[in-house]
Amino acid sequence: MAMEGEPGSPHDAVCRHFFGSPENAASELRALLPEAFVAQVDWSTLTLMPSGFVSDHLKSRYGDLLFSVRVDGRLAFIYCLIEHQSRSDRWMALRLTEYMVNIWRQYLRDNAESEVLPMIVPLVVYAHPKGRRWRAATDLSELFALSAELRESLGDLVPRMRYVVDDVGAVDLVELRKRSLTPAALVVLRALQVASREDVVESLYSLVDDLAAMYHGPNGQGYLTAVMTYIGCVSDVEPERFDPLLDRLEPQVREAVVTTLEKLVAKNVARGEVRGEARGEVRGKADSLLRLLGCKFGDVPGSVSTRVRSASIAELDRWTERILTATTIEEVLVRDDG
Repeated sequence: MAMEGEPGSPHDAVCRHFFGSPENAASELRALLPEAFVAQVDWSTLTLMPSGFVSDHLKSRYGDLLFSVRVDGRLAFIYCLIEHQSRSDRWMALRLTEYMVNIWRQYLRDNAESEVLPMIVPLVVYAHPKGRRWRAATDLSELFALSAELRESLGDLVPRMRYVVDDVGAVDLVELRKRSLTPAALVVLRALQVASREDVVESLYSLVDDLAAMYHGPNGQGYLTAVMTYIGCVSDVEPERFDPLLDRLEPQVREAVVTTLEKLVAKNVARGEVRGEARGEVRGKADSLLRLLGCKFGDVPGSVSTRVRSASIAELDRWTERILTATTIEEVLVRDDG
């Protein structure tokens, strides 16, 4: 399910943190895959492949998770990818096919004597921040430019590769609860649904018992810290907005949430101070350069002032050095590549 070397986003990080656990992943997979297949899987053998295998050999994303598992006594893989982009990837079927071919190639490099390939089950979990639905083709065959007549005449010659989509935004909490998910899996899927919403705090009220169950389970404090950090990073909610939620939580859970929120506030304050110092330095350099330009060349056009005030520190430093030798404003602001 999805979290290049380092997590590329808060979504990637939280998904890998939660679904990197075979127990959490299994509870989600059992709900999405065909029942007959699920019955043949030895879920005790579900193992997350090292992230290096995925990113180095498959050239995919850090957040994509590859699991090995025994199915009917044979090795198989389940390839999970979580999407949280602004729109469906129309080429997802092709992208997954490329990833699967790379997995098989790597398998044959590691098992040169093998005469068969392991089955790979592809799965996409789509969590659009605004709840939009997945619109892309779910079978490779749908991507080919074929008339209905030609498609029918080719029959089985049209390449196929179908993948499963869990369109999280289209599933309400009642339906999520029917999946028999672990508390951690339920909480993170719900967080993916609501973290970007205005009513994110109110949406968490119905998870009070689930947050407690998660907290008191395996790696509970780590999961609680991770999901609250994710919500704090993705949402624009001020910390005090969480007070009504805190009032509903049991003392241990409340304390853990408060600690996480306090750390987020401290980190944001530190970042704000650094950004403030940088903005002050840029403003000071821009003011100095504009004064020098005015002294040497007279009135400074508004377009030049705008350009100077939107420049980086490095650009301002270069332009200031050119003041002594330049004969026009244009010579001062000439681009290094031009």
